[in-house]
Amino acid sequence: MEESVKVRVSGVAQVDTPFGPTPILLLEDDRERVLVIAVGGAEASSIAIALSGEHLPVPNTHDFMKSVLDEMSVRVKRGEIYELQSNRFLARIVLESGSGESIVEGRPSDVIALAVRAGADIYVSEDIMQKASIEKSALFEERKEEEGGE
Repeated sequence: MEESVKVRVSGVAQVDTPFGPTPILLLEDDRERVLVIAVGGAEASSIAIALSGEHLPVPNTHDFMKSVLDEMSVRVKRGEIYELQSNRFLARIVLESGSGESIVEGRPSDVIALAVRAGADIYVSEDIMQKASIEKSALFEERKEEEGGE
């Protein structure tokens, strides 16, 4: 694995864009850099449910995927967001079973949703954090300006 930093999902939010309201994930590292990733509504909801510890009466797709992996004795080792191409994040999930390690490409939202359910760590390449993250303090400054505060 290239140089990466461990992140945590610090929130799921919605922002207004020219295309309408868009769900976003906020991934934060220990240096308080925040990576913002736009995701679909269903995926954002699934991640928010997993973060809350809530269990749905009927499993959603990510719960189902986790159940299949558990049934097959496959452990979710970690999620990785490893590259940025044409303003699109590339992600993969690292799985471990009796036959060794497997890597499966996926959308960042699916990788994160599965990793959160499994209690697995999520990593972002340092290169992406340097290019695409923003400082947490900058977020608060923008919010104050929008609210007319100091």
